[in-house]
Amino acid sequence: MSPQWFWVRTGIPPKCKLRPWEKKLLQGKADELIETHFKAQFVRPPENPQGNYVVGFFTHWRGAYLYFESRYACPSPNAIAPFFDHAFARLGYFANDRYSLWARRHNDEWIHFDEGLKTLEECFQRLKQDPWFQF
Repeated sequence: MSPQWFWVRTGIPPKCKLRPWEKKLLQGKADELIETHFKAQFVRPPENPQGNYVVGFFTHWRGAYLYFESRYACPSPNAIAPFFDHAFARLGYFANDRYSLWARRHNDEWIHFDEGLKTLEECFQRLKQDPWFQF
C-alpha cells in the first residue's frame, strides 16, 4: 500500500524571516538578558567539582530561531572534551513583535509553551521565572 499523507493545522503559525539588522537587535536584547539574569544568577564555580557545572551562557541564530545555550565544564579526567554546549531554550519570531518560546527536554524534544504568540518582554519574563530555565 502507498502511504497516505494529510494536512493538519497546528497552533504554530508559519515562521517569518528577519532582516540581518533585526536579528542583531534581537540578539543584543537576548545577550543583555543573559548577562543580567543567567550569568549573574547561575554561573559560579563549585568549590570541589565532582560533576559537570555551568560556566557560561550565549545565544546564536539557527534559521528563524534564536537559541539560548549554556556551556558546561567537565572536570573529570575521563571526559571526552573539557567543555560542551547545550541548547535549553529557543525563541521563534512569527510576526511584528510576536514570538513563541520553546524549552528543551532531557530527551532533546522541544516543548512549545504557549499557544498564543507573546511579546518579547513576556518571553523574557518566562525565561526568568519558569522552572524549566533554572540551573
